[in-house]
Amino acid sequence: MKNRLTKTMLLFVLLGTGITAFSQNKYMTMGNKAYENKQFTTAIEYYNKSLVKFDGEKPERNEVVFKLADCYRMINDPKKAETSYQRLIKNKYADEKPEVYLYYANALSAQGKYTEAIPAYDIYLTKAPNDPLAIAGKESCEMGLNENTIETRWLVRNVKELNTTDDDFAATYSDNKYTSVLFTSNRKGSTGKEKDNWTDGYFSDLYSATKQKGETFGAPVLADTREMVNTKANEGAATFDDQFRKLYFTRCEKMNKDKEYCRIFEAFKSGNNWAKPTLVFADSSANSGQPAITANGLTMYYASNRPGGQGGKDIWKVTRSSERKAFSNPENLGAVINSKGDELFPGLYADTVLYYASNGRPGYGGLDIYRVNLKSGNMQVEHLPLPVNSSADDFGMQFQAKKENGYFSSRRAEGKGGDDIYYFEMIVPKATIKGLITDENTGQTLSMLPVYMTDQHNDTMRFVTDNQGAFVAGSDQVNEESSYTLVVSKENYFTKKTDIRIGRLKNDTALQVSVSIQPIPEKPIVLPDIYYELNKWDLLPQYQDSLMVLVKILNDNPKITIELASHTDSRATDAYNDTLSLKRAETVVQFLTEKGVNRERLTAKGYGEKVPRVLASTITKDGYVFDKGTKLTEAYILAIRDEKKRDAAFQLNRRTEFSVTGKNFK
Repeated sequence: MKNRLTKTMLLFVLLGTGITAFSQNKYMTMGNKAYENKQFTTAIEYYNKSLVKFDGEKPERNEVVFKLADCYRMINDPKKAETSYQRLIKNKYADEKPEVYLYYANALSAQGKYTEAIPAYDIYLTKAPNDPLAIAGKESCEMGLNENTIETRWLVRNVKELNTTDDDFAATYSDNKYTSVLFTSNRKGSTGKEKDNWTDGYFSDLYSATKQKGETFGAPVLADTREMVNTKANEGAATFDDQFRKLYFTRCEKMNKDKEYCRIFEAFKSGNNWAKPTLVFADSSANSGQPAITANGLTMYYASNRPGGQGGKDIWKVTRSSERKAFSNPENLGAVINSKGDELFPGLYADTVLYYASNGRPGYGGLDIYRVNLKSGNMQVEHLPLPVNSSADDFGMQFQAKKENGYFSSRRAEGKGGDDIYYFEMIVPKATIKGLITDENTGQTLSMLPVYMTDQHNDTMRFVTDNQGAFVAGSDQVNEESSYTLVVSKENYFTKKTDIRIGRLKNDTALQVSVSIQPIPEKPIVLPDIYYELNKWDLLPQYQDSLMVLVKILNDNPKITIELASHTDSRATDAYNDTLSLKRAETVVQFLTEKGVNRERLTAKGYGEKVPRVLASTITKDGYVFDKGTKLTEAYILAIRDEKKRDAAFQLNRRTEFSVTGKNFK
């Protein structure tokens, strides 16, 4: 009796174990199939069921956890992905698959946990030191920890009336008055009633909303209810042509039971109804979507996982010769714009600046928004600052035409849930230039004087100084990050040019510019710090910079001609000193011509010792003071008992001067 009972109990135990193992293996198999078909939400459900009472080997269990974590990564749930990757690290599975550290760090970074993410990146980089995604990820964390990166000029707000707890994204203006928007949403009520096994949301549709009073939108409605644009497939990521007449949008349809295929369509709107869309671009080798079109309709930028890119999804462009022709010849935008990660959601500003999202370059985590001037000879990608970008996904930036405002999408924590639509406006600080013109000799202001200001495009503006010698270039005439040249001219004065650079501004700024212009003197002007060694005419290197002042005067005053006069001290014979001084003057002329000054404007003269210097101001030379008005004659110098002071006086006489000889050189 006892043996029979024992056998019966053992049979139940074995039977129960077999049922559990079978159930577990069934869920694993179903999860793997869903995973392979990119049905990630379905795979998550099966994997979690298989892990409840997992009796397999630890390596097998880790494989399931790894795929589960990957599913959370693909549906953009970094919090749950973090937990799964953390479990794999604890189980030492990351020793076999180092990429666990990379994905774990990315999940932390996407939640703004930068301090925790950096060590995980460091561990992964010891195993893959050249991985550009890990390098960019670590840089992103370091950027995120820098509080100085926030830009107060960007105003950002959640457009709550457009958003739900589902995904709402890729808003674009849909009329020429910019009072309505078209956007993508997978909220309940969409045409595609069934759930998307990737996101667990409904299939996405295009929705529209119109502003009521002020900036508030009315309730969003389906942009199409006749199943022309919106169908049972996924529609979204749309843009209009510049006339808001033609819509370009993405449609992802099931090609078979498990696979979806994304293509780009165009549709015309007549009144409130849409005509049947036509296929405008498809790639048999890859998915294509998220179009951005130029104003002439001949160039289209889009995102694709087409082979031959930089890695992941890239931004590509196609062209056509007319709107009646087909787009062809996809061209990758190259490694400057694309990375080893994903580049998505291109958008154009004035056909010249491309805005797009990337997770493959330094940012704040997840997808961040970048911009690049496509017309620049040296294209440089610029990362948009906080608060536009965040640690979560930020993407899909669209502008109002020729304005610094529009919409973008973000998955940041403070939203309603999923992807949300945000309004942005860039407040550009105003710059003004307040100028004051004075006489350099007297300090007196110069009134009723024309002042010219030329910008970097060679456009010239004219101002006239008021009774106090002042003028103002207003904010409508001055732009930040621009260069200007101020030109001040007056009869019998040297013309003066002043370069002004307006940098990137944080606040409204009034730049004060004071310009003193010098009357053209009748007496020669001694060039400062141009001295010569005894019996030599070489222009010493330390004195060449002093001559650049004269180069600027000559460049600013192209009509004047000058005489370069050199003088010696009284030592040696008159004939020797005449020759020596002429050689010194010719040395200065040679220097000026090498700097681009026309030789015909320059006359070299050597006066030897004939013209002793009369000091126009008190000068200290080698520690010795020589008073204003002193005439450095030979008798005066020889009467100096201190030999070193006497040498200093002789050197003051060894000089080069210039005088204006004409004002009408052609």
